[in-house]
Amino acid sequence: MSRRLLCAAALAVCAVWGFALAGCDLIDPPKSPGHKLWRDNCAKCHGADGSGNTPAYMGNSYADLTDDVWKHGGSAEEIGNTIREGVFGEMPGFKQLSDADVKLLAQYVLSLHRGTESH
Repeated sequence: MSRRLLCAAALAVCAVWGFALAGCDLIDPPKSPGHKLWRDNCAKCHGADGSGNTPAYMGNSYADLTDDVWKHGGSAEEIGNTIREGVFGEMPGFKQLSDADVKLLAQYVLSLHRGTESH
């Protein structure tokens, strides 16, 4: 095998592994258990930063969890209830999560808030 072909094959393998690991915890380790739960369950719709800036929810102010607009309440308990039960037609419920995971996730959601008002 020529050296050029070998280098091209090695580069292709590295590229494939790089794409495969792009979302992996080894590349970008979660900052907390709540952050990992967020990435695994919520970031697809609410965005990695919680701003709701995703193709499916862009322009939906309730998908933005970093502001002061909290349609279903902004306390840890209210957020936990919303996570568990979902919002009809807008967000699925995550009943498969344990109570401990819902609590961790609710606390993480509260940490995303960057507004000036309290919940």
